[in-house]
Amino acid sequence: MKTRFGLLFLLWFSLCGTMSVAQDSTSAHYPVYLGVSVQFYPAGVIPTINLEHAISEKSSVLLRLGGNFVDRKDFSDVNITEEGEGFGGSVGFRRHFPSGKGKFIAGLNLDIWSLNIDWTDIGPADAPISGSTYTLVLQPWLEGGYFLPIKNTRSQLGLTLGFGREINAITSGAEVEQGFIGSVSLQYQFSL
Repeated sequence: MKTRFGLLFLLWFSLCGTMSVAQDSTSAHYPVYLGVSVQFYPAGVIPTINLEHAISEKSSVLLRLGGNFVDRKDFSDVNITEEGEGFGGSVGFRRHFPSGKGKFIAGLNLDIWSLNIDWTDIGPADAPISGSTYTLVLQPWLEGGYFLPIKNTRSQLGLTLGFGREINAITSGAEVEQGFIGSVSLQYQFSL
C-alpha cells in the first residue's frame, strides 16, 4: 500500500516538474492553479488536492490526488452492501470558454483508484456471508462546468458535473459493483 502511494506521489511531482520546465521554455507564461475539490457521486465522495496548469490560452492539464470513500448502499447488483475506501488520482485535459465574468470548461479525465471494499451478501441456504475485496478501478469520465473568479483575489470557485464509468481493472477477492456513474464537484483554486 505504501509502495502504491509512493508511486502516485512520485508521478504527481514528476508531472508537475515536467509542466514547470515546459512553461519556462516558452515565452508565454500561463497560469498554474492549486486547489481542492470535493466530488460527490451517488455511492461515495472523493476529496482531492488539485493542480491545474494552463498549456495555452484555452487549454489546461489537471492533476488530482486524493481519497475515494465508497458506500454503495443498495446500488450494487452484486452484493447487499459494499463499503470501503482507498486513494488514487486523476489526469485530465480541459478546454476553457470565457463567458461573462468567468468561464465554462469541458474536460476529459482518467482516474485510477486503489480501493478496499468490505461487502455482505446472502450465500447458499440464505446464510449471510461477508468478505473484503481489493480492486484497482479505472474511471474515464467527462466533465463540464463553470468557474467564477472571486473578487479581489487570485482565486476562483467552480461547479462541475461529470459522467463516466467505473471499471474494475484488477480484482483480488469476490466481484464488486462497477458501472456508469454521475457526479457533482465543488472546486476552489488559487493562482500560484
